Formats: sequence, C-alpha cells, structure tokens
Amino acid sequence: MRTQNRYARRSAPRTAALLGVAALLATSVTAVGVSDAAYAAPANLVVSEGEPAATEPPAVPGNLLPDGRFAAGTDGWTAEMGGTLALSDDAASGAHSLLVTERNSTQSGPFADVTGKLELGATYRMTGKLKYDEGSATQQFNFTFCPSNFNGCVDYGHSFAKGEWGTFSKEFTAEERHAGAAWLFVETPWGSNALQDFAVDDMSLVKIADAPAAPEFTALEDVQTKPVTDHNPLVGHKFGADPHHLTYNGRLYIYSTDDTQQYELNSKDANGLPTQSNGYGGITRLNVMSTSDMVNWVDHGTVPIAREGGAAPWARNSWAPAAIEKDGKVYLYFCDSGTGTAVVVGGSPLGPWEDPLGKKIIPDTVSNDYIADGGFPAGMWLFDPEVFIDDDGQGYLYFGGNSTIGTGADQQGPQNPKSTRVVKLKEDMYTLDGDPVEIDGPGMFEASSMFKRDGKYYYSYSSNFQVNEEPGKYPSRGGIAYMMTEDPMDLSASKYAGLAFENPATFFGAGNGGNNHSDMFTYKGETYFTYHAQTRGAAWAAALGTPGATQGYRSVHIDKMEFNDDGTIKPIEGTRAGVEQVEDFNPYRTFEAETLAWQKGVSVTETDAASVEFPEHNGGGNMVLSSVDDGDFAGISGVDFGTGARTVTARVKPLVKGGSIQVRLDNVDGDVVAEIAADGEIGQWTDVQADVSGANGVHDLFFVFAGPEGAEATQDLVEVDNWAFTAVEDQGPVDVLTAQLSRTEVPAGESVTVTAAGVVAAEVEIGIESTYRALATAEVTDGRFEVAVVIPADLEPGAHEIVLRADGVDLIRLPLAVTAAGSDGGAGGDGGDSTSGSGSAGSTDAGGGSLATTGGDSQVAMSAGLLAALLMALGSVLWVARRRRAHTAADIE
Repeated sequence: MRTQNRYARRSAPRTAALLGVAALLATSVTAVGVSDAAYAAPANLVVSEGEPAATEPPAVPGNLLPDGRFAAGTDGWTAEMGGTLALSDDAASGAHSLLVTERNSTQSGPFADVTGKLELGATYRMTGKLKYDEGSATQQFNFTFCPSNFNGCVDYGHSFAKGEWGTFSKEFTAEERHAGAAWLFVETPWGSNALQDFAVDDMSLVKIADAPAAPEFTALEDVQTKPVTDHNPLVGHKFGADPHHLTYNGRLYIYSTDDTQQYELNSKDANGLPTQSNGYGGITRLNVMSTSDMVNWVDHGTVPIAREGGAAPWARNSWAPAAIEKDGKVYLYFCDSGTGTAVVVGGSPLGPWEDPLGKKIIPDTVSNDYIADGGFPAGMWLFDPEVFIDDDGQGYLYFGGNSTIGTGADQQGPQNPKSTRVVKLKEDMYTLDGDPVEIDGPGMFEASSMFKRDGKYYYSYSSNFQVNEEPGKYPSRGGIAYMMTEDPMDLSASKYAGLAFENPATFFGAGNGGNNHSDMFTYKGETYFTYHAQTRGAAWAAALGTPGATQGYRSVHIDKMEFNDDGTIKPIEGTRAGVEQVEDFNPYRTFEAETLAWQKGVSVTETDAASVEFPEHNGGGNMVLSSVDDGDFAGISGVDFGTGARTVTARVKPLVKGGSIQVRLDNVDGDVVAEIAADGEIGQWTDVQADVSGANGVHDLFFVFAGPEGAEATQDLVEVDNWAFTAVEDQGPVDVLTAQLSRTEVPAGESVTVTAAGVVAAEVEIGIESTYRALATAEVTDGRFEVAVVIPADLEPGAHEIVLRADGVDLIRLPLAVTAAGSDGGAGGDGGDSTSGSGSAGSTDAGGGSLATTGGDSQVAMSAGLLAALLMALGSVLWVARRRRAHTAADIE
C-alpha cells in the first residue's frame, strides 16, 4: 500500500520504526518511484583531450537539452550529485560520449538544467544511449526529472546489457512534476549499490505535441470519469483502493480502502481538484459494493471501522480490507496503518459488526517469545492482511510488508526482504494456531493475496521500487509478482513463478503510477483480477487541464485472468473496457437505485430505511441516489425486458417541484420509453409510477434526470431509493406455487421436511434466514419436490424463516420457530401429526418475517413456545403465489 523514501543517502539508515510508519507511507510514488532527500555537494568536472575519430551526427532539432552528441565538449552538463564527468573516445556515434567515473552515490551522474523547459500537458520524447562495463550482466539506469529540492521526482527506468551500447526512448505527457522540474539526470536505482562507471551519448529531449486546448470543464461533477461502455473503474462516483473480494449467497462483494474519505479531508482547488497528496492518515472506513453480473454494481456505502462510532473504536485507521465468509458470518480483516492487523465479524456483508478481541490480532496475540526472537524485524509493516480458507476448512492469515527490514548485519532487502508472514488460524478465525512463518517473496513490498486453482496455491504480492529485475528470478518494479506452491505455508524464494501484472502506469498513463495492490479470485466459473489505478483522478486532471495531477487517489478495477497449460498466469492487461457481463439484468423486481454501470453527476447518501432488495443485510448498507442535478444520469448495463415492460415505479424524495426522470434505452440520448414525474410532497418519500412503451429485449438502461424550467443548473432535484418494472401480461396458463413445512417448531440440530408444488424452476435452493444460510438444494420434478433439511445446531433460538430461492430470487418464505438444541420438537415432529407452516414471497409477517438485528427486536424476542402456539392456531392454511408458466425462475418475485 505505501511508498518510501527512495533518495536517502546510500549510507544512511533506511529502517522505519513501526510507530513512525504512517509518516513514511504518506509519500506518493510515481510509475517507478518518488524521491525525497538531501544531496551531496557537486564534484569537480574534468574534460580529457582528444581528436574526433568519426563524423558527428546532425544536431537534433528542438532538443531541449545541452548538446547530447558531446561534439564540442560537455557544456551544459554537470555533476550535481558527485562523480567526475569526462569525454570518452568510446562513443555510440561521433567522436565522444560523456563518461561518469568516481561515483559516490547512486545519484552520481550527468545533470542537465531543464528549468521552465517543459510545458504542462505537452507530449515529449526523450532518447539516449548508455553503456557500462562493470557489474552485473544487466543493470537498470533511471532517467529522472527532479525539482531543485529533489522532493517529488519522476523517473523512467530501462535495463541495459553490460559491455554494449543500449538505446533508451520514452514518450510522455508532461505532468506538474515534469513542468516543475529543475533537472534531468541519469542515475542507478536507490538501494541498488550500483556505483559502476557508465557513459551516455546521443541524449535528446524534444516536444512532439503541444498541450491540448483549454479545459472543457470547470466542475468535477461534469466530468464523465467512466465513459459509457467502459467497465473500469467499477464506479465513477467515488474512490476506492486495495480491493478484496467476498462471495456471499452467490453474490460478489468488493471491499476497498475509502480514499474518498481522505479526499474530503484534504485541500482542493476552487474546482475541487485535489492539491494535497492522499496520505491515508484520515481513513477510518471501508467501502462495500456488490454485483451478480460483474458490470452493474450496487454501492452499499461504507463500513465504519476505526475511531469513535466504528466497529473497532480503539483503532486509528482502517486500510486494505480482506474478507471471507464462514458458517454464515463475515470476517472482515483490516490494518491499523502499518502497526497491526485486526478483524471484525458481521452477520452479513453489511453487519451488524462485532469486535471479538478488542485489539489487534497481529502483533497483540503473537507469542512474546516469537517477538523477542526477532520474528518481526525493525521496519517490518504488520499490515495488508489476506485471509484464506483451504478446502479442508483450515484458515490462514497473511500479512506484512516493506522493501527493507532489519538493521546492521541483519538488514534484508530489497531483493529478498522477507517482510511478509503466514500463520494458521483456529476455528474462530482470529486465534492464532502457532507462530507466523516467514515468506521469501523475491522483490517483496506488500499486498499479500492467496487463492487456489486446480490444486495449486497462488500467492501474489506487489514488488518494491528498488528491486533489480532478473527474468525468472526477480520481478520488475511496482508490479504484481506471484508464487506457486503445493503448500499454502511453503513460500520460499524457489516458489517464485513470475510477474502477473505490471504497474498500472504501464496501462493507464500519466498519474496512474504508484503503489500496486490486487486480489485474485474465481466467480461463476471465471477467474478475475481486481486492483486499483488512479483513473478517476486522471480523468479529472485531464479534463481540468492538469494531466497527471492525481495526488494518489485510487479507483477499483477488475480484469480477467487467463492461464497457461502449466498453470502459470498469462500476463494480465489492465484495461478500461474491463470484463464482460456474465448474465442479463432482471428489471422485474424492486432493485436499488444506486445500481450503477455508469453515471454522471450523481452520488449516493446513506438512508435509515432498510433495503428492499437486500433484507439479508440486516438493515445495513442501504443508500439512495443523491446530488442529482439537471442532465445527470444513472445507467444499467444489459437489462432483459423480455416480451416487454408495462410500468416503471420509483421511490423518490422530491427536492423541487416539477422534476422528472426520463427512462431511455441504449444511451443517454436514446429512445425515451417512459417519463416519470417526480411528484409528491417536497422532502417526503413517495412512490411514483409511469407507463412504459417500447421496452423489450435486452438493452442498456438510462435514468436521465431533468429539472423544471428555470431551475438552476446545480439545483438538487430528487433522491431515489429504488426502481421496479412490471412486465406486460401474457395469456399463458396459470401455475399455483405452494409450499409447506412438516412442522412449525423444531429444535436446532433436528430436521424439517419442505414440500412444494407448482415450481417452474429446475432447481431450488432451500435456506434459513434471520441471517441467511443455505441448507440444501432440491431438484424439481414435474414442478414438485420434497426435501428434509437439518436446522444448524448452532442456530440461535427464535423466529426464523425457511426461504426457497431460484436463480438468486426468493420464491416463498415459510415461518419457523427454532428452539434450543435438545428441547421438545413442537407438534409431533417429522413423521407424526404435523402442523404446516407456509408463507408468500416477500412476507414480513410479524410472526416470522422480521430479521434479527443488533440489540434485538420485540417481534424476534417473542418466546419460541408462544410463537409456535400462534403458528399452530393458524392451522395448515397455505399461502399461494400465482406465477405464469411462461416466466422463468428469474422472473418470479
């Protein structure tokens, strides 16, 4: 997650104490690295004698550097950071090259003054040739731009082969760091200890394109940060970093560090463009969003973790989440800056949350002997957790980071810093089962991730910004490297398998460099790679005429992974197109308005109302569309209207009179198939409806907002909680869906038989809910099934519901009273005289439909015995849900 001081003197200590790591981490890294240090005084310049031995190449037109042919000497080239410059007869072309000798630091090299020569937004080409004759077979050299105080440099690295002239060429768009640079110089990477002599020749820097015209936008909300048809970043209305997946009830959730929180705290210009680097120090929340189709994302808001009001108020920060589900509970791990790793446990992906320890797992529960024996060397960051449960149920926790740890003779890094660890977890997922074990990831920096595929374990991590690349042995800088192993705890350097993903700057250009953090996972039969890039901030900066001024605020992306026959990972490409939609979106239900494939202008705000679409969230995580102005829109991809939609309903809170919502197909300017008048009392929630005409088949869907005539352009018009469509009625025969339970009261650990008829799906999932758990899958024959399911022995006594689901949609709910394990089992038990329990889809009957929440609910708190008596009094009445045989299971609500 973090970066580090690359330009400290080679002989100076580079170890960061854990208590001081936050200040170190606040520094931003460019595509290859960032500099910040003082330098030594200039060395003397010596020019050797010699006659030209060859014809000089022509001067490069428009070259912004001093003569890089060195035809007339070394005028304009200096040794600002030590070393000696002299002409050499060993030249790439012409008579001379420029030789650097007596280098006393990695920054000792030839300097050229570029003060005021680079124009913000213009495009340049930098070229040069370089040769060295001592040291390793290959060596990276950096071509670096720095301001006069050497704080905030940007460098471009290139590997050269020993004993031969190699060519370097780089095109770039000038960011603020280029435009503010005082020097261009050639150096070897900090931390490399590479102080060999080298020579340069044919150096040039030429502008090849002017800066674009004046910016089109003056307000960030007018910038389309995620163009329609693109699927990256996942959302365009907020920042997020360090993404991690969770699969829960067949739905994919992505958690991320809430960079938006830091953006809101930091300084900005008049247009809202950040003027202060991210820094991370104010982040106390984690983002949550989810999808079932990989393209349309529901924004569930944030999970408050650290400080007052958070689930772990003792923590100061919450970064780099990792989440996993076990036995219906969600374990959400986070790091408290670089000082440690902790966990909170939720009844759903949105809570309610509990802090089981009241302190960090790492280092607070690690054995004193392990720590005393140097298990966590000085400078090791105890952050960036990853959690993994193997097929046998064994849990593992991975954590740690930094490119250099230890002191003196025990210092390690940056080739093999050995700065991450893995430890087994006990059944509760937060008690350590033994001491942590060292991981030797070549070029390790941070961002541990683990997943399993075809019996092989893949451990990935981000590489540091000082490692010297060696194909097959060490990764390039700032990328995602990985290891393959047969044992999730056997991660020696020999398990290194290669580089999976380059630094995001490789794919997304100016402003997208810096730290790298990813997660690999499988969902619905495909394997995906989620990571962050600074694409939202880059879109802002480019639109407002300051390209590259992203300041380290990141956005979540997902791209697909592919594998070679031997299981190794094919190089992953970062794209704006993203991944394909894996299933059509079903509009014939109530779904959240904050479901977004694309948007412009709109944001989201938390509401106290529980989500209609996600009752399993226990009342948490419901958001509404907000900051809605004239011309703003929300778009959903790949909506299947089937034979046609009849009506559309919106739950809205009007903020002005006369606003409306146009429902359009295929594009923001596409055909209008409905227009919803956002009527109702100002400031009050109400449901509004409109007829739909011409919506059939599969289309992208856009809700476009319009203000009343005369309204100000920035006037907020309305808030929206959810949408719902109804289908055009067909004339097919009618089926009757019925379901019942063999008994309405059952002790935990015992079974109950579920019988259903009139089912149009081929397969039905049977679960139990106060917090939802899947219990069994029933195969349907001739519309019927009968299945006995066992009630989990650890289920809390009280009111619950048996839920029948097909294709992720609830078909029907049946109230069930669960008593303590070992108690009497109600009216006769299975096989005896039974009392039926039954219900309808979406039921919120007070006798059994309420969801458990933190602190209890008066309905749920009813004794199981009293509840059973009430249910038995209802007799065996069957609630029926009428469905047309022509509809698929996905149409059933």
